Amino acid sequence: MSESDEDHDQGVEFGSIESVFEAVSYPVTAGELVSEYGDREIGRTSADPIAIRNLFAGAGDQSFESDEELRQGMLNMMPAESVGRQRYSDRGGSEGNEVTDEGTEE
Repeated sequence: MSESDEDHDQGVEFGSIESVFEAVSYPVTAGELVSEYGDREIGRTSADPIAIRNLFAGAGDQSFESDEELRQGMLNMMPAESVGRQRYSDRGGSEGNEVTDEGTEE
């Protein structure tokens, strides 16, 4: 991943909490993150920022061994509105067009 890819993934702006990743000593639990950094907010592309406290509410003693694991854990805990429109694709095509055996649209 390039540096910009690490800062922004699936509607989450990790750059807004980069200092948290730099300060954390691993392994770290969700409870420790909330205790130390609970008021810090994570930016989101399609929704208002979310506080670490709210993101990890109920995660308790879930543990993270690295930055990568913590980032993935945050993505897993993100509410659905963080990633934008559900089941949306901008890959083209439209309903009603069928592809024939020759690969052309009818």
